[in-house]
Amino acid sequence: MDEINRRKLLKNVAIMTGGALSANVIAGVMSGAFAQDAINVDNPVFTADQLELVAEIAQMIIPDTDTPGAKSALVHDYIHAIVGDWYYEDERVNFMTGLNAVDPSFMTRDEAGRTAILMALDNEESDEKTFFAEFKELTLIGYFSSQIGAEEELRYEQYPGPYQGCVPFEQVGRTWAT
Repeated sequence: MDEINRRKLLKNVAIMTGGALSANVIAGVMSGAFAQDAINVDNPVFTADQLELVAEIAQMIIPDTDTPGAKSALVHDYIHAIVGDWYYEDERVNFMTGLNAVDPSFMTRDEAGRTAILMALDNEESDEKTFFAEFKELTLIGYFSSQIGAEEELRYEQYPGPYQGCVPFEQVGRTWAT
């Protein structure tokens, strides 16, 4: 079986998010800007409060279940690196405008209140990609390109063994990452 490479991963994530990925997100991933133990941001753009907000929103998109969530995969640091180091200035300004427009009470609300805020963001209608659609895209790419996402959420086996053409999904349990 062929190993999955970054191009295949990006294509699959684009299909999952229902659209095309921006050139800068692709450039960031292709350069190796994957979520990992530590991600260095050469051009930090988030304040500590904004980084905490990004972490909480990402965690609500991919929460802890039987596998670790977005915070454990350092998705917030991945998003910071992409926005700070890879976005063009106009894209960065648009992202920061969207982030700053998130209801200021988000961090003090309970889970139901936070969900309501995110649902309102998710239901925004626009001819162009909304802030929240872009945020979800970055969250998915950051998570599924991290070690946690690839090895614990997806089923990771470097050598999957013999080909079995028709296996019930219940027997497999997860989607393949290799």
